[in-house]
This record gives sequence, structure tokens and C-alpha cells, in this order.
Amino acid sequence: MGLPLALAIGSTATSFMGSMSAAKAAKREAAMRARQIQQQKQAAQLTALQEHNNRLSNLQVFLGTNEALAGTMGRDLGSDRSLKALIEKAKKDVQTDADRARVQFAMEQGKLSFQQNMALEKGKNLARGYRFQAIGTLLSGAYKTSQLTTPSAAKPTYYGNTFDRAF
Repeated sequence: MGLPLALAIGSTATSFMGSMSAAKAAKREAAMRARQIQQQKQAAQLTALQEHNNRLSNLQVFLGTNEALAGTMGRDLGSDRSLKALIEKAKKDVQTDADRARVQFAMEQGKLSFQQNMALEKGKNLARGYRFQAIGTLLSGAYKTSQLTTPSAAKPTYYGNTFDRAF
């Protein structure tokens, strides 16, 4: 009876340790995924800032070019309606583009935040499942151990005919 008992205890302990290790691994993996998504959010923020700066830079180049053309053509920027209209349209287009980019950036950040929260929640749920599995292993192991430690005298021995029901 010693070897089966030792095997049952060892099996239970190994299974329990494996489940607890898997729970910790699930939480670590979720934390790593959340950090990766955080880096994606920061990269998206940097990209959005760079694109915004490019839009403003292009607008400044456009305005400078128009001022230079107005000067070489002998036109006054303050009184020439067609040049004013071009400049106003360019400013309006840049503003519209910036607003659209801002909305797109906010949507992307929201999506990444959701993914980050889902990764963490998934890790918590997996860890919880592994912990329940570990508890189930302990209970099952305890039951098996109790079956092995029950004295054989307590088990009824039947001689002769066996019946499907007790009288």
C-alpha cells in the first residue's frame, strides 16, 4: 500500500504545481501583451504627432510660396481676393485634415486600450481557471489518497452469490 499511496501523492503534487505554474505564466503572458499594446499606443501617438507636424510644415511652405509668387507678380496679399481665397482654402483643408486625423487617432487609441484591457482580463481568467484546476487536482488527490489509506478490513467481503441490491 506504500507505493500506490506515494504515487498518488506525487501525482497530485505534480499536477497541482503544474496548474499553479500555468496560472502564473498566463498572468505574465497577459502582462507582456498589455505592455506590447501600450508600446503600440505610444508609437501611434508619435506617428500622429509627426503627421500633424508634416501637415503644418506643408501649409507653411504653401503660404510662403504664395507670398513669394504674390511678390514677384506685384500683387498685394492683403487686397488680392483670389490669393486670399487660395490661402483660406488651404488653411481650411489643413484644419479639416487635422480634425479627421485627430478622430482617427482617438479611435485607434480606444481600440488599443480595449485590446490592452482584454489581454489583461484574459490572463486573469486563464489564471483563475488554472487555480480552480489546481484545487480540483488537490481534491481528487485527497480522495484517491483516502481510498488508498482505508483499511481493507473496512471493505466488505462477499462470499458466494453477489446481488445487485442489498437486503
